[in-house]
Amino acid sequence: MTRATLGVALWIVAQAGAAPPPVQPLVSVWYRGTPAGTPVAGELAVIRALGFGGIVWPGPGTFVDTLAGAAGLKVTRAAAPQPATPQSALRPPARVDLVVDANPTILTALAWRAVAHGARLLAFDGHVDRGSGLENPDRSLTPWAHVAIDVARQFSINERFIVALAPGPGVITTPDLSPALDVSMLDTGRSWVVIATNTSGDPVTATVRLPDGTPYAIWLNLLDGSTLAMNGAAAGPRWDLKLDARSARVYMIEKIMK
Repeated sequence: MTRATLGVALWIVAQAGAAPPPVQPLVSVWYRGTPAGTPVAGELAVIRALGFGGIVWPGPGTFVDTLAGAAGLKVTRAAAPQPATPQSALRPPARVDLVVDANPTILTALAWRAVAHGARLLAFDGHVDRGSGLENPDRSLTPWAHVAIDVARQFSINERFIVALAPGPGVITTPDLSPALDVSMLDTGRSWVVIATNTSGDPVTATVRLPDGTPYAIWLNLLDGSTLAMNGAAAGPRWDLKLDARSARVYMIEKIMK
């Protein structure tokens, strides 16, 4: 074997053992065209202007790729959405479909629960047979659109942060209210992150114990800028959690306090 051949062989082995690149976070909207099956450049431009990075297109044809590309949107093809549930968000598929129902406020909790458990691709579905469902006939935004836009904005602002999220140490939640309440601790390398989600229609109260050595000073909620100081204890910080119905909190703190 020549040196060149040996070098190629070693490169192949190295590539085979290399970790796959991280999935880039993306928030999309299910889009069906107007009429159904016919993409409209103006509608795609609105989707992009509202802060979404892609669409999920359930029909055939390649014209949608051209129009979506011109609008700066990525296109994913899928036959039909698979609606996320409080249980399925604990073990999310590659793409999490957040389908609007009678109470869209649960979408925030479902989205961040899925993110806490590894999802990086979210797709909101307005449950309409044409267009995207983001706008009312008078061009005002529908209630669920505000929820989806907030999530898309967080993905855009905190893209590197979301990419870096990895499973962290376990926490102890008492009482165990799963699947209504889920509390997950994650690790970005430099920071600890705690994502708490309540998918029930009622407020919940619980005690959350974090691992010994975790800072208990000031945690920042990335969703609204509020702060939280947990209680210090010998066994680790104690969080007396009170979480509103259908809500989420995403707290972060640096591992090394300055």
